Amino acid sequence: MQATMAKLNQVITGGDQYAPANANNFVSWMTPGIPFAPQDFAFLEKGYNGKTAEETRLLIQSAADFAQFADLVPDPTAVYNMQAGQTLDRNSQERLSSIYSNILRFAKVTNLEPTETEKKKLDKFRKLLYTTKKVTDIITDEVREEVVEGPVKQAYNEKMQAYEDAALLYNTKRLNAMTSDMKEAVIDFSLNASTYRNKVKAAMNAWQTAGYKNQVEDMEAYIAQVTGRSMSAWMAELRDTLDKAQFTDSSSNMSFFPARLYPANFIKKSWPKYSFSQNEVTTHLKESTTKWNVDGGLNLGLWSVGAKADGTHTRSNETFSSNDFSMEFELCQVKILRPWLGTELFSCRGWKLDNTWSFGDRLLSPKGEPLLSNGGTPPKGSFIAYSTSAIFARNLKVKFNEEAWQKSAIRNQIGAGANVGWGPFRIGGGFSTDNSQKDFHSLVTKQGFECPDIQLIGFVNRLVGVCPNTDPNAKFDEEPAAKPATKSKTKAKAAVAR
Repeated sequence: MQATMAKLNQVITGGDQYAPANANNFVSWMTPGIPFAPQDFAFLEKGYNGKTAEETRLLIQSAADFAQFADLVPDPTAVYNMQAGQTLDRNSQERLSSIYSNILRFAKVTNLEPTETEKKKLDKFRKLLYTTKKVTDIITDEVREEVVEGPVKQAYNEKMQAYEDAALLYNTKRLNAMTSDMKEAVIDFSLNASTYRNKVKAAMNAWQTAGYKNQVEDMEAYIAQVTGRSMSAWMAELRDTLDKAQFTDSSSNMSFFPARLYPANFIKKSWPKYSFSQNEVTTHLKESTTKWNVDGGLNLGLWSVGAKADGTHTRSNETFSSNDFSMEFELCQVKILRPWLGTELFSCRGWKLDNTWSFGDRLLSPKGEPLLSNGGTPPKGSFIAYSTSAIFARNLKVKFNEEAWQKSAIRNQIGAGANVGWGPFRIGGGFSTDNSQKDFHSLVTKQGFECPDIQLIGFVNRLVGVCPNTDPNAKFDEEPAAKPATKSKTKAKAAVAR
C-alpha cells in the first residue's frame, strides 16, 4: 500500500517537464476513505432550491456534510495517523473558515489609502473574479445574496481543471509504461506519448487563452499589491463576502460555509483507470509519499479493523502475507471552490497578527510576532495549507493469492460487515455523520474483494508559505508617525526651495 500511494502521489502531484510538479502542493490521505453516494452531491447541480421543502433540506444537509470535510486544515507531519482515520489529522481543532474569519476580524492592517484610479481598477478586477446573485429560499421566501465566481474566474477554473485532467492522464500513462508488467501499457506509451504530451500542451494553451490564466493571476497579484498598502476597505469587503456566504443546516442547526466541486457533474463523467501490481512494489517502495520524507508513525500498509459503522473509533490492526497482489480502481480529482475565501490574502504583505493573538499553536517570527505558518520544510503552525482538490476513488478491485486470502481474518471481517480499511481505501462497513449513516458496499471474492462505491480518499493541498509575511516597511495605525524634521534641516530645505 505504501508503494501504491507513492505511485499515486507521483501521478497527482506531477512528473516530468511536460507535466511538472507544483512545489507548493502536497497530498494528504484519508485513513480510511469516507464513503459517499451519488445523491450526496446532488446539491452541486441543483443548488439549494429543491422542488419541495424536504428536498431543499436534504440538499442543504448534503452541502453541510461535505463542507465539514473540505474545511479541515491539513497537517503534513501527521496525516497518516491511523487513530484519526475518519478525518484528516491536523495541528489544531480549528477549521479553515474559523482561522480565515479570525484573521479578517482581528488582524492589524496597513493604513495607506489607494488612489481613486487604483480603487476603480480594484473594483473592476473583483467583479471579474467574483460576483453575487440573489437566491430565494423556498422555505422562508427570504431573498439573500450568494457569492459566486465571476465569468472570468469560472473560465479560469474550467480550463485549469481540463489541464489537470490532461496532466493526470499523461502521468498515469508514463508511470505505467515505466513500471507496469502489462506490455500494452509499454506499447501504448511508446506509440502515443506525443499525443498525451500534446494534450497537456493544448490544455495549458487553452488555460492561458480562453481560461485567462495570466490575466487572472495578474489581477490577483495586483489586488494583493495595492491592498497591501491599505487593507482596511478590502478587509471590510472580505468580511462582508464571508458573512453573505454563511448557511445554516436546519436539521442540525449547524452553520457552515459552502464548498462546491468543479465540475458539478463529475460523478457522471468517465474516470481514469489506475492499476498496480506486485512487480511495481520494489520500484515505488522507497519513494516518499510527501516532499518532507516524514517517517514518524507512517504505515500505510496497515489494515484497520473496527466495529460496525456506529460512529466509534475503536480499531485494531490485522495483517496477512500474500505472494501475489494486483489492484485496479478509477480515480477522479476535482477542484474545490470557495467563493467566500480570498486566498490572495495569505500572500498579501500588508497585515499582521497582534501580539495577543492566541488562536491555535503559539508560533513566533524572528521579530517575536505571531505566525500561522513559518513556511519551513516541513512547515510548522496551526495553518500551513488549505485543500484545493478532492480525490475520489471507485470500482476498487483487489486480488491476492487465493490460498492466503481464504485463510485471512480480514476476509471474514469484511464478510461480517465490519468497518474495514486498508490505507486510504475503505473496504467494508460504513460511516456515520450527525445526520445519517452512509453504507458502503463491498463484495468478497475468492481472491480478494471489490468495492464499487465512491469514496473520498484524500486531498491536494496548497501551502500558504510564511503567513503572515508582513512587509518590513509596512506602516500600521498603532505605530508612531515619523519624527518632524529638526529646525536646522527645516531651514536648510527652505533655503534650497528659495
